[in-house]
Order: sequence, then C-alpha cells, then structure tokens
Amino acid sequence: MKILRHTLLTRIEHWGIALTGGLLYGTHEMSNKTLHIAVGLLFIFFILLHIVRRILTGFDAMMKLSDIKEGIRVIKSFFIKNVELEPQGKFLPEQRVVYTLCGIVCIFVAISGILNIIYYYEPLVRNNLVILTFWYIHHITAAMFVIFFILHIFFLILPANRYLIISMFTGYLDEKYVKNKHAKWDYKNK
Repeated sequence: MKILRHTLLTRIEHWGIALTGGLLYGTHEMSNKTLHIAVGLLFIFFILLHIVRRILTGFDAMMKLSDIKEGIRVIKSFFIKNVELEPQGKFLPEQRVVYTLCGIVCIFVAISGILNIIYYYEPLVRNNLVILTFWYIHHITAAMFVIFFILHIFFLILPANRYLIISMFTGYLDEKYVKNKHAKWDYKNK
C-alpha cells in the first residue's frame, strides 16, 4: 500500500521554489536584470503560496528546539552503524531543521531582492547605506540558498534517504517503509 506524504500542491510549491531558485542563480550575472526580476517574482509567488497554505493548514514541518540534537543523531546514523534512533513522525528532525532554516533564507532572499530592484534601477541611491545593506544581504542569503540546495541534494542521495526522491515526484511512500522509518506518523488520520 502507498501512503500519501506530499500533496500535488505541496510538490508544485517545492519544485516551483527549487526551479525558480536555480533560475535566479543562473540569471543573477546578466547585465539586464529584467529576466532575473521576473523569475524572482515567480520565486516570491511560490514562497507566498507556501506560507499562506501553511498558515491555513499548519506548519507541521517547523523545527522544534530538540530537533537540532536529534537531527545530529539521525545524520550520524547515515554514516555510523549502531546509532540508536527514536521513532519519528512524518518529518525527521533534520528535515524540520533544514525546512525552517531554508525557509528563513528564502524569505530574506525574497525581501532583499525586492529592495534590490531599487538598487538596480535607481543609481542615485546606490550609495545609500540601507540599500547597500540589502544588496549585501541579498547576495549572502542567495549564496546560503545555493549551499542549502547542494546539501539538500547530498543528503537526498544517501541510501537512507533515497526513498524520498520518488515521493517528491509521485507524492507517495511505501507503507512498509513508513511504518519502519516514521513509526510515530499517524498517516491514517490525515
């Protein structure tokens, strides 16, 4: 039996943010910023869609303080045998940490990107300390987004996590795997 982990809209949001984020990186060096800004507006659309949906349905993947310590234990289990792990719910602790931190980075990229439009189209304000600060914030958080993207792919291709690749395309996980890896997830009542 297959268990629905990601709805179609969740997958659209995920791929929308990932693909527009990648396109943003690919267009950031262009001298004409029109395409970069257009893709940025799509990026912002997918972020806002996700935030509105989470406000309406709940932030079940949001990080808890205990997730940092437990997430480190889960990551250790990828590389070291005999690491005891607690039964987990729908999202693993390291997934909640990355989701939360990447979400914060995406929000900073989006807000600073909007403010950077002023930087690019109003040359007279480029020496303004506030605008220049947002320019730096935008570039630093964009670099952090790229780092998160690379780490995301790295951890996804580890043998322990490869099952998630299929779920981001189909939305489904195998019930046997869910019962083993996500024993605390009450998927029948969702």
